[in-house]
Amino acid sequence: MPTSTPLRMEEYDDPGLEALVRRYEEMIEEGRTQFFDADEYEQISDYYYDTGKLNKALQTIERAEDQHPYSSVFPLRRAQFLTAADKVDEALEALTKAEHLDPENPELLMARGAIFSKQGQHQKAIGLFKQAYSRHEFPEEVLVHLANEYQNIGNYELAIKHYKEVLRNDPEDDLSLYNLSLCFDLINKNDKAIEYFNAFINQEPYMEQAWYHLGVTYAKVRQMDKALWAIDYALLIDEEFTAAYYEKARILERMERFEEAAETYRMSFENDEPTGYGFYKMANCFRQMGDMRKAWVYFTKAVAEDPELDEAHLELALVLDELDRSHEAIFHVRKAVQLDPENADYLFLCAEVHNRAGLKDEACGYYEEIMALGYTEPDLYTEYAEVLFDLDEIEEGMDLLYRGAELNPLSADIRFRLAGYLLSVQETDEGLIYFKQALEIDAQRVEFFFDLFPQFLDQPRVLSMIEQHNKQRK
Repeated sequence: MPTSTPLRMEEYDDPGLEALVRRYEEMIEEGRTQFFDADEYEQISDYYYDTGKLNKALQTIERAEDQHPYSSVFPLRRAQFLTAADKVDEALEALTKAEHLDPENPELLMARGAIFSKQGQHQKAIGLFKQAYSRHEFPEEVLVHLANEYQNIGNYELAIKHYKEVLRNDPEDDLSLYNLSLCFDLINKNDKAIEYFNAFINQEPYMEQAWYHLGVTYAKVRQMDKALWAIDYALLIDEEFTAAYYEKARILERMERFEEAAETYRMSFENDEPTGYGFYKMANCFRQMGDMRKAWVYFTKAVAEDPELDEAHLELALVLDELDRSHEAIFHVRKAVQLDPENADYLFLCAEVHNRAGLKDEACGYYEEIMALGYTEPDLYTEYAEVLFDLDEIEEGMDLLYRGAELNPLSADIRFRLAGYLLSVQETDEGLIYFKQALEIDAQRVEFFFDLFPQFLDQPRVLSMIEQHNKQRK
């Protein structure tokens, strides 16, 4: 099958092809008819398809069929192009025509197998690819299709076997190398992956992709020094390998070498245009180092480069909030929620930022949104109740804590809060019931209770209950 990766003319690096396509396009522009042999039409149609011009590729096939009506190559090509474009019904029509012209062509098996694969009928696809393998002039070309199908049905062991064979024939097949690495990871055989990539590198020492996957795999098994060593080799071979810069930076972050990680992200911009995500990762490094000013600068660059990057808006809001720039923080945290409105973490932080800015009614609105999503975590009830108490909506706050206690039977914190508020309004018996429940759930959290309600540090009945609980524990 032809590749679906768009290419530019200059990437072909083929002056002959360039001249051929130019001659063909001049014919079209002038509205005249000129003969091209079958091989030339194949090259022209493949060029258009590879550069993402499907309609032009199909038009070329149509002209080719007019001039070469008995060649099965062109209906076959049409079927392949249409299959890759998910136009399966049209592809089947073209394939039927090709089968009438050349029923013994193993490429027909390949094309029909590709259609079965698109339809999710992977076992049928595998059967056809196996037949094609036994009849194909270049059987190694079929192996990658078999490997893909085994990967599609989750038979990763067989996929690995076939990807290895593909790479034995074509060591520079980057996509198969990537899929092989993925299959090793999916069956949690990182040790086998490391063994394979080391052996592969011994045979192909200048294959930067192999060094890269070796580094990624070392990182997965937490051998960070070896991971850095492998990634550095990948960069030594190809200093413009952007993915390797990102992987190296991530490894450095995991090693808490944040300054080096930030610099590595910056170096990636020397080869590619800066990205919002790259600025976001840099900013996180500075935040980890406690340099809030630089974190602010790079989070700001991140959202300017990519306004739809919700996590960058959120982190920028938190930094601005920490720098006491509340109103700017509110703008960005609202933007994060707007971009991902059902993210409960974003809504929580949005509520907290509004609360710290004194916008308590707005904070309540965000807590209500979280509840509407079905979340029942203890922090939701304790934080929301605290805001309601600040608004002197005592009854509503207590109702919320009661509801939270019912939905979270193992939450000591909700019960300690309920106990403190009840004791504060002289509802002593009920308060002590909740205090006892909280002790039974997590007695170590009693310090949390006294932090919130220091007035009960010398309350006899409270101290007596703690003493009684400790005796029972012994």
